[in-house]
Amino acid sequence: MTMALPPKLAERIPAIIGKKQAAVQYGPIGIEFDGASMRLVQFKKTGERVELSASAHVLFAEGVRESAKKTRAAIRKALRSHRFVGREVVSCMQPTDVRIMMISYLHQKDKRDEELIVQRVAERVEDDINNYVIDFQMVRPQVKDGQERSVLVALARRDKVLDYLEQLRKAGLRVRVLEIEPTAIRRLVVAQHGNNHQANLMTVSMGYTKTYITVLSGRRLIYERDLGFGEQQLIESLCKELDLDEHEARTMLVREESATEDISREDQNISMTDALYGVLKPLFMELVEDINRALVYAASETRGKPVEHIYLTNVVASWRGIEHFIDSLIEVPVSVLVPFEGFVHSDAITVESDPRGAVVTGMALQGLTEAG
Repeated sequence: MTMALPPKLAERIPAIIGKKQAAVQYGPIGIEFDGASMRLVQFKKTGERVELSASAHVLFAEGVRESAKKTRAAIRKALRSHRFVGREVVSCMQPTDVRIMMISYLHQKDKRDEELIVQRVAERVEDDINNYVIDFQMVRPQVKDGQERSVLVALARRDKVLDYLEQLRKAGLRVRVLEIEPTAIRRLVVAQHGNNHQANLMTVSMGYTKTYITVLSGRRLIYERDLGFGEQQLIESLCKELDLDEHEARTMLVREESATEDISREDQNISMTDALYGVLKPLFMELVEDINRALVYAASETRGKPVEHIYLTNVVASWRGIEHFIDSLIEVPVSVLVPFEGFVHSDAITVESDPRGAVVTGMALQGLTEAG
């Protein structure tokens, strides 16, 4: 037996449902790959409140990433099983496929900025500049004619960009934009601190093969530098010094492992973590030098205003105690950037505090916050 709805109520229901759906804005799906996994994040916005809507970290079985067909199947399964809405995505290419540089040029009234930027980039690239896709973001936009203007430039080979876009298209995804890591991290930091904050903040994003140092003054990016320094270099050094294999070295460092195991040396108990960082300290001191240069530059650009805090993120930031180790080497407070911190989320979502998800989280906020 079924009960018919009153005619007036039946007429009102579609309008009520439509109004509720219109009040919720789903952002794009942030999607990021590494050699062994992919991360996906999506937010939704109700009024002024941004909420975590869906997230997933999918580990690939051996051989999946090498197969376009298996990768597409894994993407579709993740979207379906974790209840992502829509198929519009924001993604980024592998750091090894993107070159990021800060350049300066003299603003000229009779020339377009784009022409001057391409000209400066061409001077620093040995290959034909027509083989590349170039994007840029102004760092110092408010200048007069004849004054120096700074810009953050991302450069990638055209064929690699087209190949990556085609991979995503074949997986049934619509790409809203391809981003670069510093832009995504900037958006996340600003979203967590609020658009009105005026502090100078630094992020140090240590990936597998590259590290990005970014300085924000309020919402404005004022410094960016990429370094050929990452987890791979650190792990190789550790393996060489201690005669370990890569798996052993990573297992001893990742945050998920117990931090209580100690080793003994000359009747003194020294924590395993401290011992490992002691071996790696010379390499980290090179990073500290670059951080200190960025601190000096930030102060000069903001009339002596210091950087108040440094946030670590990405792969090396997932190492146990890394924030305490780097904090001991510099004078600015250091902590790990927690991607989902401060966002409302459904109880059904498994929230990861893994800093390796910071980039994809920043990408997923595209269009939902004021920070680009």
